[in-house]
Amino acid sequence: MRINEQQTVSDLLYSLGQDNQSINKLQTQIASGQVVNSPSDDPALNQRLMLLQDQLNQNNVYSQNANYASSFLNQQSSALSGAVNVLTSIKTMMLSSANDSNAQDQSNYGTQLGQYINQLLDLANSQYGGKYIFGGSQTTTQPFFMNAGQTAVTANPSGVDGALNIDVSNQVSQQYNITGASAFSIGQIFNDLIAIKNQLNGGAAATSSDISTVDNYLNGMINTNAEAGAMTNRFSLIQTQLTNQNQTLQSTISNLGNTDVASAVIQLQQQQTALNAALKTGAGIIQMSLAEYL
Repeated sequence: MRINEQQTVSDLLYSLGQDNQSINKLQTQIASGQVVNSPSDDPALNQRLMLLQDQLNQNNVYSQNANYASSFLNQQSSALSGAVNVLTSIKTMMLSSANDSNAQDQSNYGTQLGQYINQLLDLANSQYGGKYIFGGSQTTTQPFFMNAGQTAVTANPSGVDGALNIDVSNQVSQQYNITGASAFSIGQIFNDLIAIKNQLNGGAAATSSDISTVDNYLNGMINTNAEAGAMTNRFSLIQTQLTNQNQTLQSTISNLGNTDVASAVIQLQQQQTALNAALKTGAGIIQMSLAEYL
């Protein structure tokens, strides 16, 4: 066999090997549904897909964060709405007290106010997922305590303030809590109400100053609840933005990384046809070379 014939056979074998690799690659792409099944298939595309997938994974974490923050704020808003209802009932009762001159009735009002104070305290000590929602940054310690004689309420000595923040993007962190200091005036609301309760229990009617005190707390609670609602809306907007980003990322990953099965099948058929033709041609070349050699 002459040198040029050896080269021809060598080239033929190399071409057949390349055809086989192409066929195997197409078969793998069709079976897996993925264009890139190993980094060597397309290093540049593989890197781009990895970056897109990493961004998608991060966005999923941020979306979970925003969902948790929204749930936390919804729990706070529910408690604040309850507090608004309690204070509204207290104000109504105080107006009745101010127009009642019967000392026994005032004592009854005092007993009723004591029950309202306990309801308000329960709301201030609400929990979500095992965390005290109005503890500020101190979420594992009860924020407000009534003493044994029910004569005073004290706040957690470590504080009931401090923002809770959560990441919603690579460089953005958002506060997602209303503090106990803001919602319940570091506990002063309870002690002011206890003072009014003691006055009623002593037979004295509620004064205009007492009603004004309750009215101020009621208005403050309504405003605080509105602030919680604004925070919730902010996180809802963030969730919508993240959802839209994720849909775009998923679409891009799909368009770049998913196999176009119909196109791949056509290419596979073409490669198999080319391989079969090459095999027939190669068989003829090898036979002729052997004949000449003999």
